Amino acid sequence: MRLFILRHADAEAEGHRSDVDRELTTEGIAEAECVANAASIMKLNFTAILTSPTARSKSTAEIIAKQFPSVRIQVMEHLLSSAEPQNLFRELQSYPRDSRLLLVTHKPFISRCIANLINMTSESKISVGKASLSCIEVGSPVQHGAGVLLWILTNEQMQLVRK
Repeated sequence: MRLFILRHADAEAEGHRSDVDRELTTEGIAEAECVANAASIMKLNFTAILTSPTARSKSTAEIIAKQFPSVRIQVMEHLLSSAEPQNLFRELQSYPRDSRLLLVTHKPFISRCIANLINMTSESKISVGKASLSCIEVGSPVQHGAGVLLWILTNEQMQLVRK
């Protein structure tokens, strides 16, 4: 299984709306479009897009899904910032081994999830900026230490990739 783990794009500042309802900024929309463009050029060919239920994550996922019209978006509570990676891993067992899943999530969950998959401790520091995309090859079953980090691309790096 290949997991593409994306931190949502730039969103409105906290305080104007509830955290769950915060929308993407104009910059965030451009960041998400950049990810969609880079993913298309790299022919990532997702089999499913799983997103946190927050407005900013769902909007990021929807923008990317425009490049992959046959790919279904599924909202998943296990991708919220406070979620535990093990709950996500159990849910991922239901997907075929050859799945290529885009997971749209938040900080600090994204760092904990990557660290857990590649056999680091939960205290390990992995910096993942907004609209940055990570790729992890995961064995079966999906569990602590079952993954190999293949790459992490910042949004700035993806901006260098143009159609």
